[in-house]
This record gives sequence, structure tokens and C-alpha cells, in this order.
Amino acid sequence: MSYRFTAADRSAPTRVGQTPWLRSQLPEELGTCFTDQLLFEDGLSVVYSNYHPRHHLVETSTQERQRALTVAIALDGRSSSTASNGQRFDFVSGHSTIAAYGCLHGERHYPANQAIRQVRLIAQEALLHKYGLMGLLESGAKGQSTHHLFCGKHGAATQRLAESLIHLHDHAGSLLDTHITALGLLSEQISPFTPQQPTTTMAHAQNQDIMMRARSIMMSQYDRPLTVGYLCTTVGTNEFKLKQGFRTLFGTSPHRMLTDIRMAKAWELLETGLQVSTVAYKVGFQHLSSFSSAFERYYGRTAKSVAGPKVNGKE
Repeated sequence: MSYRFTAADRSAPTRVGQTPWLRSQLPEELGTCFTDQLLFEDGLSVVYSNYHPRHHLVETSTQERQRALTVAIALDGRSSSTASNGQRFDFVSGHSTIAAYGCLHGERHYPANQAIRQVRLIAQEALLHKYGLMGLLESGAKGQSTHHLFCGKHGAATQRLAESLIHLHDHAGSLLDTHITALGLLSEQISPFTPQQPTTTMAHAQNQDIMMRARSIMMSQYDRPLTVGYLCTTVGTNEFKLKQGFRTLFGTSPHRMLTDIRMAKAWELLETGLQVSTVAYKVGFQHLSSFSSAFERYYGRTAKSVAGPKVNGKE
């Protein structure tokens, strides 16, 4: 048996604890079904849906809104939506869907007795215009139509960022961290569809200088507990730009580069005969077990197997 509902059947939005998230939910007799939303001033919204319905649910939507780009990342379960023009979208665990919406007329289906979790990013025109991404909206039909850009499996980077958003949601993470993570997730999803934007030589040189300074900090301070936040503060940028700059200039991420630097230095120190525990500390690890696991994962062999003649005959 199916139960039909509309937005009017949801509870009025209420704040989740002391966080800026606003929650609306369906009546308890339908199961545990809630949606939390966080709206940023730049026109980006994060929507986290967590449904476990007792019955098959059909949501009828007639929402009117300005054009926006929506990125849906399915974390668990399966649901689907059918627009009034017959266009169907399936949201399957491990897959992402990117679409440009003018309005939402149609139905959304949630199967009974199934855990369904999704993260959605809704980027309004103001945000897209700010980052030169209006072409993603304008590539489809105008007005009230729905333009489907992508539907397919997402990669490990998308999964990690989506899980980071959920972790920040569940543990009352800071608004800044949540915003940065959401922008990173948006960038990760839409970058394949974004044409390279022309930049001035000066702007390019300034950005390159920032990335080079960040790399220099890693190379000189790899023994410290470096974080992306610390790097951003030191060189004067944000996490979104830092990660994007590293991908463009170095073809890797800040975290991966720091790991490369630390592992190369660790190998060098081990060959001098230093104790594994000493090497771990010298390359920025607080716990020997963490270093040993990271080293073996990176090189495919244990740190002890690399160690050269012992210094002063010590292990």
C-alpha cells in the first residue's frame, strides 16, 4: 500500500539542537523520515535526507523556484522521481545525479522498509554566476524545464566528501568547515562539465605562488601536525581554492603531497639506521602504529624491513 504526501504534511522546520540545520519530518506513523537543510548566504544549500519508511511513500511536488543546479549523492538505498513531462531520475546508492531545475512538478517514490540516505547540494544562480558556472544552467532548455547533466557512479573523492558532510552534520561541526566541504563536493562533482575559464596572467601567477608557498611549508614543516586549515591560514586562501590549485598545478591533493613528502623522508631516515619510532616522530606522526600502517600501505612493505644498520647498535 502506498501513502501519498505533499510538503504540507511535513512538520514546520525546527532547529536541530544548537546547530544552524533546520529539520522537517513526516508523521511518526510513516516511519523515521526527516530532512535537514542548511542554507548559506552565497546561494548554496545542503540538504540531508534520512528516510526509513514503513510504507511505500509517494511525494507529490509542485514547487516553483528560480533555476538552480542540484547535485544529489545517494549514500544508501534507492529512490526515484518522475517529472510531469515523464522524465525519470533514479537515485541509487553509490551514484550521483546532476540536473538543472526550473521548477519541480512530479512525484518522488520511497520504497518501504528501506534505509534511504542522500545528500543534495542546491546551487542558486547567484553562486553559479559568482564562479562563472552559469553555462551549466544555460546548456539546457530555459524556464521550467529539467535539464539532466549526469547520472552515474561517483568516485572515492565524492564519497569521502559526502561522508565528511554527514560527519559534520552529526557532530555539530563548524559552519565554516561545513561550507568548505560543501563547496569542495560541488567542485568535485561538476568539474568534468566546467570549461576552463580564461584568467589573467597576474591572477594565474598569484595563485601559482600561493600553491608553491603551501608546498614549501609542507617540505620544511612535514614533522609538524600540519592541517589543510593551517596551510590555508598561512598562505591566505581557503580549502576549496587550495585543493583546486593543487590539482591544477601539481596533479594531486595537499594530503597526498604531504604523505609523499613524509614517506620519502621516512625511507631516507630509516636507511640511516634510526629507530622506527624515532622516524615516525620526525616525519610528523604522533603514534607509531599510525606511521607503521601508513608506511606499509604506501610502500607495500614494513618500515622495519627498510631500516639500515642501527645507530649505536640500538633497535
